[in-house]
Amino acid sequence: MALAKTSVRPFVMLNKTSRAMGRIIQFVYISSMAFCLAALGSGAGCSKGYVGKRPACEKTWTCDEQADEAMRCRDYEGAILLHQRLLEKEPANGLALYHLGYAHGQTGNHEKEVLYYEKAAAVGFEEAHIFFNLGMAYGELNRIEDSVRAFKKAVDIDPDSADSHFGLALAYQRSLADRLAEQEFLEAIKIDPAHIDARLYLSILYADMGELRKAAEQLRTILEIDPSHRGAREFLERIEME
Repeated sequence: MALAKTSVRPFVMLNKTSRAMGRIIQFVYISSMAFCLAALGSGAGCSKGYVGKRPACEKTWTCDEQADEAMRCRDYEGAILLHQRLLEKEPANGLALYHLGYAHGQTGNHEKEVLYYEKAAAVGFEEAHIFFNLGMAYGELNRIEDSVRAFKKAVDIDPDSADSHFGLALAYQRSLADRLAEQEFLEAIKIDPAHIDARLYLSILYADMGELRKAAEQLRTILEIDPSHRGAREFLERIEME
């Protein structure tokens, strides 16, 4: 059973003259993304262990079955308590630290989410999905420079991840680095041409920059991939009216 971030922010419709509006775009926890909880994403559960890939030495961390079950059932308050108990015995358990951060994030406590992700990374639990989630959490706290740094780390670890490039593009977009954002959106699309979220936010960026033709091209491609995508259709209709 895959557990992923699920609270999606509303799509912001833009007018080509409303550049300031483009900066209202908030970081999103994309429900369609496969940024799952370590071994839980494969359905194995962290009770069976998660091996962090380290160049010098490998570390293996495990959680207990109750902690796993709480995460699967999305009982995040219970998961927080269970992981805290585990960490009292194993304070350097990277997987438990990561799960605890994730659970806090799902309850809306992004400061603690960041804290425990950082602790997980500090003990050697460094995987692309951790830094992706860290980048998103920093974004929720409006710590944009930290968000860029976290997404860059995710890209460094897994340069072939379209989602990591997408996250970095969002961070650049928030920091007004339009061309860098464009470059990362395009890289995400190059890796995964069907990455609708990358195309959607790239279209918003292009509209924000006044490049309506390019925005329309991305929106038309989204509708080729998903003809029922209401947001893309409405945005395209508005652009075509200009």
